[in-house]
Amino acid sequence: MSDYLPNEVIIDILKRLPADSLIRCRCVCKSWYSLISTPHFITNHLNFNLSKPKTQHQLLFRHYDHNLHKHRITLHSSNDPFPRNHFSKYLKYSFLAIHISHLCLDREVEDKGGFFAYPSDFVELDCSYERINPISTIVGSSNGLLCLTHRDRNDSQYQHLYVLWNPSIHKAIFLPEPDFRLNSNRHYALSHGFGYDPATDDYKLVRVVYVDGSVPPQVEMYTLRSGGWRYLTASGPANVIADRTLSVFMNGVVHWLAQTSNGEGNIRNLIVVFDIGHEVFDEMPVPKSLEGMEHLNMEVAVVDGLLALVPCNGNEGEESYSIWVMREYGVVESWTKILDIDVGVGLRRVVGFTKNGEVLVVKDENLLSYEPSSQEIFNPHIRSRTESFYLNTYVESLVLLNGAGGE
Repeated sequence: MSDYLPNEVIIDILKRLPADSLIRCRCVCKSWYSLISTPHFITNHLNFNLSKPKTQHQLLFRHYDHNLHKHRITLHSSNDPFPRNHFSKYLKYSFLAIHISHLCLDREVEDKGGFFAYPSDFVELDCSYERINPISTIVGSSNGLLCLTHRDRNDSQYQHLYVLWNPSIHKAIFLPEPDFRLNSNRHYALSHGFGYDPATDDYKLVRVVYVDGSVPPQVEMYTLRSGGWRYLTASGPANVIADRTLSVFMNGVVHWLAQTSNGEGNIRNLIVVFDIGHEVFDEMPVPKSLEGMEHLNMEVAVVDGLLALVPCNGNEGEESYSIWVMREYGVVESWTKILDIDVGVGLRRVVGFTKNGEVLVVKDENLLSYEPSSQEIFNPHIRSRTESFYLNTYVESLVLLNGAGGE
C-alpha cells in the first residue's frame, strides 16, 4: 500500500489505530516498522488520542485481588464500568457529585474476601512482570505512561524500586536506584511527583527526601531522556510534606499539601509546588479557614480540571468534610468551598468519578459507588487493601516504543 499512497496519508490512517494493532502493524514490512517507531509518528498518535472528547477516554481501574494474590489493572470504555446488575443496594446518603482524577489509599484490611464480575467491555492489562505486580503505589500517570514505586527493607537500607510502565505496548523501564541511599537506622519521609515537560519532550520523576525531619530536604530528579538521577541545584522546600502524600500534576506543576511551623507552635498549612520545567519550588496558600488547622486531613486533587482540596482518612472538624476548588489557578482569592459532605464514620477517601457521573468512595475498606441523582450508594463487592484502589482516565500511547527517549 505504501507504493500507492503518500506517507502523510498512511500516517493519517495508522494514527487512528489502537496501540496493540500498531504493534502488529510493525510486522507488516520494514517501512511500517520504521514509520511507527519514529518519534514523529508516536507524537502524532498521542495527539490524536488526546484530541478525542473526554467522554471517549478510557477509565483505568486498579485494585488488589486477594483471590488471585495480585493487582488487577483493567481498562473500561463504558460509561458505567461497574454495572448495576452486579451491585447490591448498600446505603443512602445525600452529597453532591465531585470529579477527582485519582487518589490512592493507605490502610490494609484483615478480611481477604471480595469478588467482582466485570462488564463485557473491559480489557485486563497484562501485568506479567514479576517485579511490577507487588508494587503498591502509583505515583502518577501522563500520556499513557504510569510511574510506580515500592519501598522495601534490605539489611541496613531501604530500597526503592521505580518503574515507568506503558501497559498499552507491554513495555516497562526499571529505573536505576537513586544516588541518595536510605539507611534504616534513620527516619525518612518521602514524597514523589511525576509529569511531562513539553519544552524538552521529557518525562520527569522528582523525589523529595526528609532526613530525620530536617529541612530543606534532599531533592533528586530522574529524567527519561537521560536515563539517570541527579541532585537538583535549586533548594528544596522549607516546609514538611507528609510522608508519601498524594501529589497532583497539572499546568506543568507538581502539587503537595504541606505544613510548616514558626517554632512557637503555630501551624501553617500550605501547598508546595514544583515547576517541572524550570525545576524550582514555590508555595501556594490554602483557604484562610484551613490555614491554621493542626490536623488537616485533606489531600490535593483535581476536580473538573481545577486544583482542589478533598477530605481523607476520617477527617475531624467541620471544614475537614468540605471540598474546595481554586476557580482561577494561582489566585488565592478564588478558593471556593463547593460542597460539604457527610457520609458517616468510616469514609477513607474519594477514589474517582465515572463517566456517567457516579462517585467512587471507600468506606470501611469497601469500594462503593454513589449515584447523585437518586442519592443511593451501591456496593460492587470489591473489598481490598485501601491503598490498592486507583481510578484515572487513561489515554493510549506509544511512549517508550522507541527506547528510553520521549515521544
